[in-house]
Parts: sequence; structure tokens; C-alpha cells
Amino acid sequence: MKRIHLSLVTFLLLVVPTVGQVDATFATFGSGCPGSGTGLDANITVLPASMSSRFGSGNAIPFGWMPHRYQQVLSGTDMPSAFTMAGLSLRQPNRGPLSNRFTIDMEIQVGYTSRTPATMSTVYAQNYDSGTPVVVLPRTQIVIPDMVPTGPSSPADFFFTIRWPTTFDWVPAPGRHLLVQVTVFGHSYGSGTSGYAFDMGSDPTMARLYSTSLSATSGTLERNFGIVMGIRALSHTVTPELFSTNTPMVNDQFRVRVRQARASASAYMVLGISASRWNGSPLPQNLGWLGAPACSLLTSLDDVQGLTIDASGNGSHEYDIPNSIYLLGARIYSQAIIVDPVANSLGLALTNGGIGVIGNQ
Repeated sequence: MKRIHLSLVTFLLLVVPTVGQVDATFATFGSGCPGSGTGLDANITVLPASMSSRFGSGNAIPFGWMPHRYQQVLSGTDMPSAFTMAGLSLRQPNRGPLSNRFTIDMEIQVGYTSRTPATMSTVYAQNYDSGTPVVVLPRTQIVIPDMVPTGPSSPADFFFTIRWPTTFDWVPAPGRHLLVQVTVFGHSYGSGTSGYAFDMGSDPTMARLYSTSLSATSGTLERNFGIVMGIRALSHTVTPELFSTNTPMVNDQFRVRVRQARASASAYMVLGISASRWNGSPLPQNLGWLGAPACSLLTSLDDVQGLTIDASGNGSHEYDIPNSIYLLGARIYSQAIIVDPVANSLGLALTNGGIGVIGNQ
């Protein structure tokens, strides 16, 4: 744990005379640069392929219904060559009602099937006919980001990704297709048939089967319709990511996290008070002149602390924020620097940036 330095607090006291109730927020900004960690590739394989350049329509099945058992078959001809799947990305519809503050209690499993969208069975057990499926996401609570009020501007905008703790190896073969099963045990809206709608596509390369009973052996079959899925591949040259699962509050601890960094690497967490200038130079500052042309410094270096990265490429740093009303509304910026000798000539990989607004609620 590390307290915000007195010099930073003093600065904030001088420039942030805010009182009253202030919402604490945290968001990411900017881009990091690739390292040699393991994680999700930035590229998305969109299924079905025909939906990669167009939107479909919003539909609450399966995520908005509870309880719910859902299967979707996707044509193997849409899949690329052999690769390791590590996550599923979803897309907001470009029109329709907005949904926010949504959490799902769910499980995902994937596997091979010889069933095509045209031959998918109404009996769940008959569809996984090419080996035992893999539970890539054991039952867990998944928090869905709030929808963007203006809607997505591009079909390439998959705003939400579900990371899989267990990967799945796709190996193409004649007559082999992909079957995805989503089981929804409950969600935070507390209603059986209302919830978060994601973008759905109409295409002959997919079909879906669903039921509102978890014990059902069969369900309703719809061909030529299903969720538009972005399948994320596992990569060993990913960009480390900075994020946080909480917000900076006065008289509380604020934890900034890092994932997808080089395993067991040395690293540093930077805390700054500006994302526009540092040391007389404008930000962001490209580090190409130092040997890292894809990397940019995004925040001023007002406080730099050592950061421990574990064998899985994860790390975190905690800040103890003082109990002072004068900190309310103050903006603090963060970025992590990872020592990664193979990343570039400089030997560093940088994360994206984080911006937090200190609040009291």
C-alpha cells in the first residue's frame, strides 16, 4: 500500500476547493504498447463473418432472460485456421433502449459439433456430438458495462469482452462446427424476461436453441438468427492493460490493477496530476526517440512506485487517499511501465492510462 505523497496532496488542496457530494469515477484512456505477456489478442474474429461490417438488431436472449439455457451453432467455414480461443466479445445494438448497471450470474461452455445451422437439434444433448464441451467460464458474476448513450459508431466496436479462465483450442476439420452454450442463472434486473440486449444477426451460418428452464432437455429452435460474437484469440505478444474495479474515494483505498504484463516482470506504477503536460513537454509523449516508437507516456510522473507482477502477468497497487473534502473532484492519472526486454529497443511495455475523479460517493 502507498499513500499519495504529501506534495501531490498539497497541490490538490491548492487547486481543488470542491465541497459537497462528488461522484467518484474511474475510466481508462489512451493506448498502451505491445509486450511479451500472455492475454487476449486485439484482433476479433467476428461470427458470423457477414456481420463484421453491419449491425443487426437488439435481442435480450440469452443474457436478459433468467433462468435461461442457450445454445448457438456457428459454421466452421467462418472460423480461421487453428488458434486458441480465450474470450468472447459482444456488441451493443446501434438502436434501441439503453441498459445500465447490469450483472449476470452465468456460465459458458464451448465445443465441437457436426451439426450445422440447418441440422441443429431441438434436443440440447444431441448438439454436442463431437467430444466433451469445455467449461471456459465457470459459473460467476459478470458485470456488464453501461451502454453508450450515443450508440456504437462502427460494427467493429465490441465494447464488452468476457475473458475465459479456461481456453479452447479450435482445430478446423471437415464437417466441424462451433457450439457455444450460455447458461444464465440470474441477473440484477430481477425479472425473468427483461434485461440487457446485445446485437443479434440474421445469417444462414448460425442457429440458436433456447429455453427458460435450466432443466429442460429441449428448447425453441430458431435458424438463421443468433448473437453476433467476437471470438478473441490468445496471444503471447499482447499489450498490458491498466484497469480498476473500484473508484477513488476520500478516506479509502484505491487499487489500480494491471493484467497481461510479462510474467514476473519488474514494473512501476505512475501517478500523475496532468495528462496534458510534463516536464515542459506536451502529453502524450511518444517514446520513439528512446527506441519504443509504439509507446507513449500518457501522464506526468509525479509519483512512481514499484509494482509487483506475478507469474500470471497480473499486478496491483493501492493508494490510501486522505480524508479531506478539499480532494473532492480532483483528477488523478495513472499508467504502468513494464520492464520487458523483448518488447522493443527501450525494453519497456506501457499500459493504457487511467483517470480517476476523487469523490465521496
